[in-house]
Amino acid sequence: MNYGLTEDQQAVLSELERLIAGTAPDGHTEPEFAPYCEALDQELAQSGFLDIAREDGFGPLDAALVVECLARAPQIVEAAASALVGPALGLPVGLRPVALVEHDPLKPARFLPRAGVLLADLGDRVLQVTVDPDRVVPVDSLFAYPYGRLETLDGLETKDVADVATLRRRWRTALAAEAAGCMAGALALVVEHVKDRRAFGRPLGAFQAIQHRLAMAAETVESCKWLAFRAAWSDSEADAALAAAFAQKRIPQFAFDLHQFSGAMGLTLEFSLHLWTYRLRALSGELGGAAAQARQAALATWPEAAA
Repeated sequence: MNYGLTEDQQAVLSELERLIAGTAPDGHTEPEFAPYCEALDQELAQSGFLDIAREDGFGPLDAALVVECLARAPQIVEAAASALVGPALGLPVGLRPVALVEHDPLKPARFLPRAGVLLADLGDRVLQVTVDPDRVVPVDSLFAYPYGRLETLDGLETKDVADVATLRRRWRTALAAEAAGCMAGALALVVEHVKDRRAFGRPLGAFQAIQHRLAMAAETVESCKWLAFRAAWSDSEADAALAAAFAQKRIPQFAFDLHQFSGAMGLTLEFSLHLWTYRLRALSGELGGAAAQARQAALATWPEAAA
């Protein structure tokens, strides 16, 4: 079942798509795996799209729509944590990008080289660290995000904020929404490829075996999207865990299939599939991966059994 957007949601996404189109990157042929889009990041900082959950008449669902839309684009910017996690923890407006890390605040984290704040899940509390970019050591990675780490917290402003359950719930929802968008962007690229690429005198997309697997990929995209939107709408522990678990469970096969459909082209920098599939690989391991999300979903659904 599909649901329609409200007029306000349609207007928000139309304007967001205009911003994305206006900052489209040139052809990507340099050996850089995380070409962060400063132009789009600046537009987002000025436009207020990432603060939509704080606005009257809007909420986490609208923020998830924004996150999913941005993740479809080849441009890489930090949006999910800013739009969904930051407002839930009461971070000040404009304090972004937001980096998230588990267990140890000195571990490598996505977006940390550009982050204004680092939120660390320490198990029993959330540590908020105000980031000094000059104190961040970049970390080389094949994942299509900029990674970095702090060598020490000495001299940095730190404080405990909110509760761990809120951070994890919104992190799972953000993860699912971002994964759904990455999947949609990757699938759209590959669908165009199999329409144009020919074998034995026919487009690849005309072969039934490929059509069947593309249909399965499309089902994954739609399921991931609607589970993420439900999690944002309900803001419940169980829905967030289920959405994250589904996305993380499906990512390996989804990425494998799309690269196989693309053949050797899928391994070149000229073909931008890697920008989405490498992002998905990073997302697949966050918060303990699919198994940890499934356990959390069970605990949230049957708390009496856990007790």
